[in-house]
Amino acid sequence: MSAIKVFLKVFTSTTILLLIYFPIALVILFSLNDSIYFIFPFKGFTLKWYLKLLEDPSFLKSIFNSVIIALAVSAGSLSIGIPASFVFVRLRRNTLFIGFIMTPFIIPWLVIGVASLVFFYTIGIPLSILTVILSHIVYSIPLVVLIIAARLISLNPNYEKASMDLGANQIQTFINITFPLIYPSIAVSALITFLWSFDNFIITFFTIGSDITFPIWVWGSLRHPTNVPVITAASSIVIVVGSLIVYLMETYRIRRGLEVPLII
Repeated sequence: MSAIKVFLKVFTSTTILLLIYFPIALVILFSLNDSIYFIFPFKGFTLKWYLKLLEDPSFLKSIFNSVIIALAVSAGSLSIGIPASFVFVRLRRNTLFIGFIMTPFIIPWLVIGVASLVFFYTIGIPLSILTVILSHIVYSIPLVVLIIAARLISLNPNYEKASMDLGANQIQTFINITFPLIYPSIAVSALITFLWSFDNFIITFFTIGSDITFPIWVWGSLRHPTNVPVITAASSIVIVVGSLIVYLMETYRIRRGLEVPLII
């Protein structure tokens, strides 16, 4: 019986890993194929799709816009989400507040995108990168609140009480005691909101106007089959850069001896 359990665990783990990483490996592999078709055997290895990609001004603009939007969303959601996390912890039995925080998770992205479009149109704000940022922040704040609040709930309240007893005020206690204990969770929140915003298509599609982001660029390029190899090259760059960021953050966590993983 134990052998069957071991087999099932190994089989399940292997299947999950293949389903996740095999398509990613294929994307990277075919981005180096000299043919525009996803077929074996390879016609030959080449870097021309990457060179063609870097010569495309629309791609470079889409990456720049996506990074700017993601950075702004991460900063905006943290600036609102961190204080809201403290309120959430102190009012965690208040079902009205919890429902207010959880609402964006319940509402489909399509509805949020359409509602944002109608809202900005009604109040006369033209669609732009700013409207994308505002729409993304609406969804990102609950992510920040949940991650940081989970860490706050697990903290020993005696740390803050001891700091206050020793004469520190609330600001000093937060800077010297609370913040060092929760900043790994803040880093996780920043990374998750950045990646989510960078990758979001549905909400962005309804609020971007005439501008372009990386997901919008991919969607537009897919209408032309000859652009597929270029899209695989672009996707490969994003995958490699994202993996490198995760690796560097985890390396930093291990060297600092942090108990809370920077990547969940």
